[in-house]
Parts: sequence; C-alpha cells; structure tokens
Amino acid sequence: MSKGKLCLLLSAFIYGIVPVFAKYSYMGGANSVTLTFLRAALTLPLLFLMLRASGISLRLTKTEAIRITLLGSLGGAAPIILLYMSYDFISVGLASTLHFIYPLITVLANAFIYHERMKLPTLGAVVLVTIGIFMFADMTSRGDAAGIMLALLSGIFYSFYVIYIDRSGLDSMDYIKLTFYMMLIMSIATLIFGLIVHGISFDMDLRAWSIAGVISVLITLFALPLFQAGVRYEGANMAGILSAAEPVVSIASGALFLGERIGAGQLAGAAVIFIGLMLVRR
Repeated sequence: MSKGKLCLLLSAFIYGIVPVFAKYSYMGGANSVTLTFLRAALTLPLLFLMLRASGISLRLTKTEAIRITLLGSLGGAAPIILLYMSYDFISVGLASTLHFIYPLITVLANAFIYHERMKLPTLGAVVLVTIGIFMFADMTSRGDAAGIMLALLSGIFYSFYVIYIDRSGLDSMDYIKLTFYMMLIMSIATLIFGLIVHGISFDMDLRAWSIAGVISVLITLFALPLFQAGVRYEGANMAGILSAAEPVVSIASGALFLGERIGAGQLAGAAVIFIGLMLVRR
C-alpha cells in the first residue's frame, strides 16, 4: 500500500473513532456545535507555539490568504454548519449518510470540470462506496425536502474542500501553518453560527472539557495533516473514495465501545464499501 493511501486510511480511522469520544463528552454537557468550535479552537495556541518554535513565518501572500479563507469557510465551516442545520429536519443518521455523497461528487467534478480521466477501477470503487453508504441510511425516518437538501449541500461543499485543497496547491504548504489558519477560520465561523442559533454552551464538566481537548488534538494534529498528505500524494479522487472508510469505523467503534447495535443493512453496506476500497488498494 502506498504512503498516500495509508495516510488517508489512518485519517479516516481517526475521524471514525471521534464520534465515540463525542458521545462521552455529550454526557458531560457538551453539544455538537460547541464541540465543533472547541475542536477547532483548543489547539490554536499549541499550533501557534509549534510555528514559532519551528521558525515558520505566519505571513501569507495575498493569494494564499484568499485561498485559505475560501478553503476554511466554504470547505471547512460550511459543510459542518449545513449538516447541523439539516438535523432540524431529518434524522442524524440520514443526514450523515447524505453528506457522504461527496466521494461521488468529487470524482464527477474532477471528470467533468477538470477533464480528469476516470479509470474503470476508480469508477467502480466510487459507485460501490456510494451504494454502501446509502445502505447505512435509516429509511424508516420521514425525510423533509429542506433537510435532505441541506445534507446534500454539506456533502457538495465538503467535496469542494477535497478538490480545492488538491487543485489550489495549498496541500504543499507547511501543514502546521495551513492547519493553524484552517482552524482559526473554522472556529470563528462556527462560533458565529453557534451564537446565532444559540447552540454554544460551555456549561460542561471536567470530563467533557478533557475529551474535547483530546478530540481537538486527534483531529488537528493527526487526522487533518494525514488527510492533507494523502491528497498531496494521491489526489482528490482517491481521498474521497478512501474517506468512505470513516462511517464503517464509526459503526464498528460504536458497537465495540458504546454497545450500539449493528443492523443487517449496515453490515451489508460495510461489505460493499470494503469491496469498493479493495478496488483501489493498488
């Protein structure tokens, strides 16, 4: 397995286990919006110190500033905000499933916008991954058109993140510097959203704060840089496809650590995703 694919799978694994930590933090008073803000904000001082210790300049060119602002706002904050807005209309499970339309959107956008040649194994993989993801959906819940649209838009905006970090050249920037500015923009945008919808609450016990710190470190110092490296080595298409391992890890870790039930549809969906991932293993 190539280094890039390993980075992407490790990133998906970390993103996949984070919901388990999140569930424990919710027991201590956290909520999804607050946790997303803290995930971005808590490691900002650490990233700043790492940049200073490494002698890396915080200065950005005008082009870099524009590109990072676009990436952080449209590719970082917007998908999260849209996904949370969709929770008011449809179930969390259905919304998360619809969000994972982004591997298909990523491949199609690269093919039709950038005229990237689509290899048969890649096409087969993205089709299988998309089918597998939708097999996770809770089809018994009544879907609202607004909620479905918001969840799909969250996936479209996240596909922008995957494609733009590859096409803009930002993936070649020092990962600490890029991550610092990404987290800064995401924390500001999420805080504004949380204040508008009254979704920010810091009435959390020590356990919740500690878990939020762990999540922030896992995402900021490991999952995000690994994903950035994977995009640099493998490109946006492969990043989108291999990211589909994330919901499989989430379901498995939920069953292992939280005692959550795994349904037959989820097992079948995981098997289909696994087959899709195997198509692009080499």
